[in-house]
Amino acid sequence: MSDSKAAFQCRQCGICCLGRGGVRLSRGEAGLVAAFLKISPADLFTLYLGAGPAPWEIRTGPDNYCLFHQADGRCLIHPVKPGICRDWPFLPGPLKHESAFLEAKAACPGFSKELSWAEFLASAPGGRP
Repeated sequence: MSDSKAAFQCRQCGICCLGRGGVRLSRGEAGLVAAFLKISPADLFTLYLGAGPAPWEIRTGPDNYCLFHQADGRCLIHPVKPGICRDWPFLPGPLKHESAFLEAKAACPGFSKELSWAEFLASAPGGRP
């Protein structure tokens, strides 16, 4: 199993949209999201982004889901979603630590059931990190 589609196919379950922290936008990404939503960057910041130590972080709602997560599991800003969301599940943690890979695989139904960490690494875009 050497291609990323065989290793992982998004099921749009929203599991990766759950939890606080980690989804940060660059200024460029924020501009794309604001334009996509047809709002000003200032409104994007006020309505969706955090304040404090991570001001460019997407806030979560009372249910702990990303504010762009919709009830049907889809992302409101899918065409311009942040790089970290586009890269899922090929993120630094699962690529560097087998335990992080196993946690992600247990939580997310998009992983092939038989997928080993070695196969996951081999299927990563660009090859093994």
